[in-house]
Amino acid sequence: MASISRLSSNGRNGFRIRFYCENRQREIYIPGKSKKAERQAEIICWHVDELASSKLNNIPPAAESAKWASGTTGRLRESLVAWGLAEPTNPRLLQDDGRLLGPFVDAYISSRTDCKPNTISNYRQVRRLLCEYFGERHPMNRISPADADKWRRWMVLDKGLAVATVSKHCKRAKTLLAEAVRDRLLVDSPFENLKGGSEANPDRQRFIDSTMAQQILEACPDADWRCIFALARFCGMRCPSEVLTLKWTDIDWAAGRIRIDSPKTGLRFCPLFPEVRTELAAAFELAPDGAVHIVRRYRNGQNLRTQFLRILERAGIVPWAKPFVNLRSSCRTELENEGIRSHVCDSWLGHSTAVAQKHYLQVTDADWKNALQRRPLTGSLVTSGAATITKNHATHKPLENIASDASQGFVMARGIPPTGLEPVTKL
Repeated sequence: MASISRLSSNGRNGFRIRFYCENRQREIYIPGKSKKAERQAEIICWHVDELASSKLNNIPPAAESAKWASGTTGRLRESLVAWGLAEPTNPRLLQDDGRLLGPFVDAYISSRTDCKPNTISNYRQVRRLLCEYFGERHPMNRISPADADKWRRWMVLDKGLAVATVSKHCKRAKTLLAEAVRDRLLVDSPFENLKGGSEANPDRQRFIDSTMAQQILEACPDADWRCIFALARFCGMRCPSEVLTLKWTDIDWAAGRIRIDSPKTGLRFCPLFPEVRTELAAAFELAPDGAVHIVRRYRNGQNLRTQFLRILERAGIVPWAKPFVNLRSSCRTELENEGIRSHVCDSWLGHSTAVAQKHYLQVTDADWKNALQRRPLTGSLVTSGAATITKNHATHKPLENIASDASQGFVMARGIPPTGLEPVTKL
């Protein structure tokens, strides 16, 4: 049990904390004789007692005490480390990339050699937004949860970013600061409980029906673009990552299957739908001998969106938001409307049912039409209600849940009494 004693002799004014750790007495001296120093000594006494007791019993200490020990500095931290009550100080805390926001994020991005170029680009966008708001050399331990909330509001109100975009940035910021916690550069992350908002945005969804799809196919300038559109719309393939990497050897003409080695989700198979078979067969006849990829152009990451918008303009169709994502969304919606089970669609398109419900499935005009064409419900309709029965004629206060026929207030259709209340017929 830790104890506190006041010192006021030999030129020393302060408080001495004594406790036992591994059967040895330890001491911590807190200088000063003010109430503030006394309160500080009481806090330290409580925490070291908890830490020592946990170590003796070989159990994790209270989260509050562990957090306090990780936040200590100077001689107190050195003593706690020497007694085994705290972890050693990370040497990176003495460097810029361990303390300051900008250098830390730069070091993290440099270490992520496992990430794809698009992922690295996304992290750099988050770095730009964080440093623009907080500052390049802002200490990470001075960012509070309230500051994180202000940063999110700043992106929405001042920068004018969509809620879905802000949500993605918040998730990546959580990843960055969580890494700082795991590396023991921070005690906890100020972004841990940050709510970015929903990434789903129904206002940006558009269903591309078969009529519109045929118009777009006719406006495509060549076989490459007809294949790009057909694969994205009728097979739901991700464009450009899955479409541009598809090879002729991935097409099993006899079995009617397409082998898709997705850079994002790995290997899967999709049916060779009739619309796609037609376009691929035509492109195969035009392909030169030895051709490897189905789409021969756009091998260096060119921007497909710009050309696709020109095709829509040529087809006389107003462009929609997220052009290729909505092609994939239309494919998923169409497959489910045709009665294909969700787990089968998941296997073919390479995402989960939860993701489909959140981001892909749409309510189409056909759904509204089918709802209005449904047969009307049959059955007895309520034409009159039970009369209100009062007991106190002065106040006219109705009795609760009691009807005149003791049916507990059930409302009956005219001429159809409930079972057991049929009129008695005299013989």
